[in-house]
Amino acid sequence: MRDTPKNSEPSRREDIIRLVQDILAKAGFYLTDCTVFRSMTFDLIGRRDRELLFVKVLRNVDGFNRETAEEMKRITGALDGKPLIIGLHSGAGTLEDGIVYSRFDVPILTPGTLSDELLEGVPPFILAEPGGLYVRIDGPMLRRMREEMSLSLGALAEIAGVSRRAIQMYESGMKAVIDVAQRLEDFFDQPFVLPLADWDMKEPEEKKQEHVWRPDLDESQGFESEVYGLLTEIGYSVLPTRRSVFDAITVHGDDVLIAWLGQNLSEFRQKAPMLDSITRIAEREAVIFLQSNTDKETAGGIPVIDREELLTIQFPEELSAVAQQRRLRRRN
Repeated sequence: MRDTPKNSEPSRREDIIRLVQDILAKAGFYLTDCTVFRSMTFDLIGRRDRELLFVKVLRNVDGFNRETAEEMKRITGALDGKPLIIGLHSGAGTLEDGIVYSRFDVPILTPGTLSDELLEGVPPFILAEPGGLYVRIDGPMLRRMREEMSLSLGALAEIAGVSRRAIQMYESGMKAVIDVAQRLEDFFDQPFVLPLADWDMKEPEEKKQEHVWRPDLDESQGFESEVYGLLTEIGYSVLPTRRSVFDAITVHGDDVLIAWLGQNLSEFRQKAPMLDSITRIAEREAVIFLQSNTDKETAGGIPVIDREELLTIQFPEELSAVAQQRRLRRRN
């Protein structure tokens, strides 16, 4: 672990964002800064090979609420990304390096923890949960060592100071409090604690429960409601976003489109290059839907479809083909 003193940490959110950008860039991530959009859901999008991160930076992580977390998880799920919060404090005090915290199943790291893993190759091992600090035990290894020493579940439970059932659960992959893990390692003179790969907080059984995408179109009105209705009619699932830089994400099978909506092209003249950067980092097609008619096919590299043209599209493959053709023509 680094020896950087706590009082050297940046105090302003803008400075923390710059620090996180620097860490991710040094670790090989290509980045898009979304802070200009004042998104509540994320501030940075970063890609390194197949790894796509959506990062929200907060001085005090207590400001991260359930609604924002749910939207963040739905967006990252739809785009095959991972959500991450970087923070310094919570209501309980200063967050510590080397520990994975969480809010609503979204992992929270300090800048120091992020740097330790990405730049120093030192992953976190400790998970903060209600009730204390926990670690993940190598269950198969624990079982093998116990059986090699001909120890019963009851005997090992007495050594660890837990129940027989707890030992069974540890051998199946359940997390253990730090004190129990330490007693087991001391007895066997063998490390059993596993790193939290990808800041994974869930037990094996919990991983099987996919986050359900439940799009809610009831709050949509006017042109927004019309576009989402038309997309739904031709076969897309639509996820409107309320706190993100996107207006919506639409999905049909493996076809995923990021969508923005507006009255006319003038709304996108200044921000279109940034939107194009976002789609390139996410490696997804995108479309701008306009209410007014236009003869422009793209805005800053992003395909444009107006209301009149959308009304003529009958199948999702048509919309996908139009988006791809216009983007390719723009690139060429």
